[in-house]
Amino acid sequence: MQGFVRTIQKYRWPLTGALLGALVFVALYGVRVLDPTQVDWILNNASPDPSQHYLGWAFFRRSAVRLPYIGANYSVVYPYRTSVLFTDSIPLLALFFKLLGPVLPARFQYFGWWGLLCYALQGGLAQAILARLGGVRPGQKAKAWASVAGAGLAVLFPALTIRMFAHTALAANWLVLLAVWVWLQSDALLPTARRACLVWAGLGVLCAGIHLYYLPMVGIVAVGYAVRCALQKRGALAVLAPPLAFCAAALAELVALGAFASNFAGYSNGYLSGADLANLFVPGLAASWEQDVYIGAGAVLAAALAVLGLAVACLRGRAAGAVAFVRRHRVWVVCGAVILALDAVAAMGNTVTLGGQTLCTVPIPQLLMDVWAMFSSCARLAWLAGLLLALCAGGAILRSFGPRAAAAALAVCTLVQGWGLREELGKRFAQYHDDATYADQTCLTDPAWEQLAQSGRFAHLAFASFDFEHPEFWDLAAFAADHGWTSNSFYMGHMDGNLAAVTLAGEMNELSPDTLYVFIDEDELARDAFALHYYRLDGILLGSVEPLDLPEDPAPQADEKAMDLALCSVTNGTRTAQGVELGSGGQMLSGGWMLFPGSYRVTLTGSGFDHSYIYARHGLINQETYTLDIEFTAIAPDAMTFTFTTGTPLYYWRTAVHALDDTPVAVTGITVEKTA
Repeated sequence: MQGFVRTIQKYRWPLTGALLGALVFVALYGVRVLDPTQVDWILNNASPDPSQHYLGWAFFRRSAVRLPYIGANYSVVYPYRTSVLFTDSIPLLALFFKLLGPVLPARFQYFGWWGLLCYALQGGLAQAILARLGGVRPGQKAKAWASVAGAGLAVLFPALTIRMFAHTALAANWLVLLAVWVWLQSDALLPTARRACLVWAGLGVLCAGIHLYYLPMVGIVAVGYAVRCALQKRGALAVLAPPLAFCAAALAELVALGAFASNFAGYSNGYLSGADLANLFVPGLAASWEQDVYIGAGAVLAAALAVLGLAVACLRGRAAGAVAFVRRHRVWVVCGAVILALDAVAAMGNTVTLGGQTLCTVPIPQLLMDVWAMFSSCARLAWLAGLLLALCAGGAILRSFGPRAAAAALAVCTLVQGWGLREELGKRFAQYHDDATYADQTCLTDPAWEQLAQSGRFAHLAFASFDFEHPEFWDLAAFAADHGWTSNSFYMGHMDGNLAAVTLAGEMNELSPDTLYVFIDEDELARDAFALHYYRLDGILLGSVEPLDLPEDPAPQADEKAMDLALCSVTNGTRTAQGVELGSGGQMLSGGWMLFPGSYRVTLTGSGFDHSYIYARHGLINQETYTLDIEFTAIAPDAMTFTFTTGTPLYYWRTAVHALDDTPVAVTGITVEKTA
């Protein structure tokens, strides 16, 4: 007991920072997310990503284990092998709880506690780093409290707020802080090359087992550590072995997780979404939310105060002291500069943008692009620079201000940080304190669903085509996961959607009696192509090889479906309550459909069609597309009808409308009918 008390006493300030992070989490998200049996708040999220994370784990939990790939998932895109890594289900936690699967409740989630852990570690590690950077010594209570106040800058770091319960694994900003803390404490923590290898290997395991984007960020800090060892002339082993251990441990774990043995894996997106580095301090410069790397108003204020403190010190004749301080710590300064420079290059991508202006595009070899594009959203890598700059600013305030002034300044900076995020924080508070968030909102309400599950006749759920844009998709996937069934379709990161689309269509050539087939929206047009008994539950068309004890769904007189205009891409036009209106030179491209062989009639309604060009095309994503040979059978300013016949499946079939002149063109509906 005395040892425990001494430990608490020794680490009371980092624990206080962790408590600050935990309190902020509870204030924002409440405590109901911590109930491991409550999953509706995940499935009800407007974004499909949290559902992907939870259901990826739910399918993995019941998937077979086949060595050597302990992270392989054979249930989520049955019968193929994927990896829990690509559903962003936090593989280390998924593996741990898979071991406990037999004793866990039927529905179990660990994402709420993960969120609490992320906020607590963010606060605790930020305090420890600030105390180190700010020169806080034992007994300096006021400066210690100041470091706790400054930890709020990291707890309210925008990337943490925006990613939590959106891209939940990416909320592990604390991994960056842990690497920085290890680097700063390396003299005490890593006295030998062997110890350094073990610690950096452990960090590699954490990164690979949480989210791949942390591998380059933490790896850059490992390079900074190696540079320091080189400047200290500690020998080649001390310089090279730790980064290599980091890479080797991460690589070995990725192999075990099945990252390189997954079907449908496509590792390179072929593009880089880089950061505008001026956006670190200036909001509004990001080309997209994914490229937003703003460190927050409070962190910018802290940087300004740090510069002001340095300027005041110079005016008071203390410049020599500042210069002497930098000279004493020049190795740290050089290493920090190396880390920031490497991170800047990695985060910018090969297109250099600054202040909203593209300066240049650097040509790079295709091999390097293929590797780099594994982290295509490379702007995220600037989180390392953002956190390091914010904490360095806080450390400078601690060193240049008096204890009470530093505490007041950092407290104000944290409040400003929160004020700058007030809209995002308000959204989260409102969402996670709303009873509706935790209510069962599934569209599968017919009791017959449960009867099908309990009948024991089915073990698999199969979608007719690869399309998870429909709102019913996630409820159906959750139904399959809840009852231990497999699914043949799912959304994964780094997925070759083209291969999945072709494969799923081919699977329909061999129907199985233990599979329940699902036809959503446009897939209903293919019902006459398969020898199945058809039923309809909650408006969803189902097919079974063997007859079920349910009323069969009669074949419709008109086999037609309307396209969802909300899924259209629009250029030089606007979406209206009635549909889409195109201006001069505007164009509209409908969402992609999978059409099975047959003859089709397409009708567009609206106005101004006599001033438009209409065509249809198909083709796999990022590959050559083909224009269909269509025949117009009705031509009018307010309605256009064309027909076509295909003997092969059409992947990502679309209809396009182009405005030819200044006359507005409106599209209020697109209906597709299968005629034969």
